[in-house]
Amino acid sequence: MDPSQVPVLGVPEPPEVADLRRLSADIVRLLAERASDRHRGLRPIVGSAAIAQELTRLEPMAAKSIRVLQPQYGYDPEDPGVPLTRLACSRGVEFELITRPATVATHPLLSSIFPGTLLGPCFLRAVVIDESAALVGGVDDADGNRVTWFTEASALVEAVTDLWLATVPQCEPILGPGEKPPLTERQLDVAGLICLGEKDDAIARAVSVSLRTAEREVAAVLAALDARSRAEAVLMMRGRRINSAEAVRGPSRRRGR
Repeated sequence: MDPSQVPVLGVPEPPEVADLRRLSADIVRLLAERASDRHRGLRPIVGSAAIAQELTRLEPMAAKSIRVLQPQYGYDPEDPGVPLTRLACSRGVEFELITRPATVATHPLLSSIFPGTLLGPCFLRAVVIDESAALVGGVDDADGNRVTWFTEASALVEAVTDLWLATVPQCEPILGPGEKPPLTERQLDVAGLICLGEKDDAIARAVSVSLRTAEREVAAVLAALDARSRAEAVLMMRGRRINSAEAVRGPSRRRGR
């Protein structure tokens, strides 16, 4: 079956979404063809550690923009992409992320970490840097390692850029007009430490605040997540709020709306 014609719950997708699925499938086919031909300008990067190293290498090279397509995105308190993105943004680089609406359930901190995120139909994992280089997700290898391809081949970079531009009109912002991120940067640091199992005294030392302030920040994180305990907060941050009424109803794009 043509990927552009795959139905969702038995209902054909809108033409605009089907076009995005088709464009994504075309890029995957082009990537596979060039990979099989050992095309120059196409380099495989295998495994999460190698991908993180590649992102670290590429970050200083970004001068204007970093555009990310990420269909599935879960929270990781040690995700190297977050500090790298902050570093690039501090240099004036524009960062733009598109992910699926369901990501708000698997990554409830996303609107605080990247408040400019767009939610919409997304079928390809890719990063485009300055419209001159790209990282494009491929099929995992036989051992289950994630494989990403680095390319400066104009045909592939242009194809991913065109896909990005075609996706933007189908998206909505993760935050509404005038809506502020639920957590401050310090509270995000506290959330990460909670997720790593740190207690209040260790959190206070790590973020250089008093114990009382650390306790208030922990309470703020739990309140923002609507979590009744630290254990539930960790499950929610990990995208595993299994026994909640919200999980039964399905993910909501914006909490409190």
